[in-house]
Amino acid sequence: MGIRGFTADYTYDYTCMETLQGLSAAELTTTDGRKWRTAYSDPASTARVGLDDTVWPGAFERMAQFIQDTHLTADDLALNYDDVTGMFRNGEVAMYFGSSAGVKMFQDEGIDTIFLPFFSQNGEKWIMTTPYFQIALNRDLEQDTARREKAIKVLNVMLSEEAQSRIVADGQDVLSYSQNVPLRLTEYMKDVRDVVEENHMYIRIASNDFFAVSKDVVSKMIAGEYTARQAYRAFNARLLAEETPDDDEIVLTSGKSYSNVFHANGGSASFSVMANTLRGVYGTDVLLATANSFTGSVLQADYNKKMAASMIMPNGLMSRQRTMTGAELKETVRAFVEGCKGGFVPFNRGSLPVVSGIAVEVKEASGSYTLTGITRNGQPLKDDDTVTVTCLAAEKQMEALLASESGTSLDGDTWVKNRWRDYVSGGGAALAEPENYITLR
Repeated sequence: MGIRGFTADYTYDYTCMETLQGLSAAELTTTDGRKWRTAYSDPASTARVGLDDTVWPGAFERMAQFIQDTHLTADDLALNYDDVTGMFRNGEVAMYFGSSAGVKMFQDEGIDTIFLPFFSQNGEKWIMTTPYFQIALNRDLEQDTARREKAIKVLNVMLSEEAQSRIVADGQDVLSYSQNVPLRLTEYMKDVRDVVEENHMYIRIASNDFFAVSKDVVSKMIAGEYTARQAYRAFNARLLAEETPDDDEIVLTSGKSYSNVFHANGGSASFSVMANTLRGVYGTDVLLATANSFTGSVLQADYNKKMAASMIMPNGLMSRQRTMTGAELKETVRAFVEGCKGGFVPFNRGSLPVVSGIAVEVKEASGSYTLTGITRNGQPLKDDDTVTVTCLAAEKQMEALLASESGTSLDGDTWVKNRWRDYVSGGGAALAEPENYITLR
């Protein structure tokens, strides 16, 4: 009938990683699998741990069989989330690797969709899970009983039934590991309730190494460059390899620290530093960025390549640039501030966009935001001004922006993380000073 059985967005490292593990969830949770995982995850050990020779060889054999059965090819490595969901929506593929939120999305569109588990070789069914939040506690708390008790109180609140209910977005499911939180699944996961009740919920291994190595090795398996045996050996060798000395090379130095806390009169200092710096990198008059473009605070520190790269969010951030009139820029900024259908809509102050080269005035009312003014070089932006504008947003948000009524048609999309990595790797990288880019009234 011309309908593919399965594909997924293998352009992303997490899809490569989760497919490899999900196909072998039953084996990775056996006694041998748990023994290996304990050794691999031991925080007290500084020795690098590779794959074992009991559980993992079979995992790569199952991955190779899966690639053969589903007819994955090198062409699938170029597919992103929107490509795959578009194929499903158009009836071009019967199954893809997704979540219960995707089931809701398609059911809302009138498409009969169900959620399926991973089917193991031994007949067991498993669900791949990802921790919704992760926590780090300062070791100094061990020396301060009062502060430790406060920290534990915060954790208890986070793990409570009420808190877990509040963080669940419409159409999403949280599979709680807290015994005092009752199981409540949406209708979108009703077909796998028995899997959850059997506690066949596999928590993915998500170290930095597993992200990077899974992407490389699984991609080469799909492209036909590795057999299962070659893939196992390559994966193991990469896990055991020591980091190269070049990773410790200092590529960026920040003489000051900047907080990412949002202030109504000014915005976020650390985000402004990054936006102003990238405006120079892209050589553009104006830069607009979604708030989830940058990670946290800028430290007063020497950054090596890995640290510097982590200043950009790993969320598929794209850049697109074009020359536009002041009137077009106003509509583009409005789409960033007020949100557009199908794209990202700011939900609190901290999620408002970051701008550089202009300053914006925004009115807040009942949780919604309205753009009330734009200035450039201290003067109101004129409709007939001509400016070069670079927009940073995730690909899905960018497509929603282009499809909105903002009148924007941006050209030349590139991955921001690659442009930033090239900038800091070239030597002489420097951070710009922050500016007050927003006034919230």
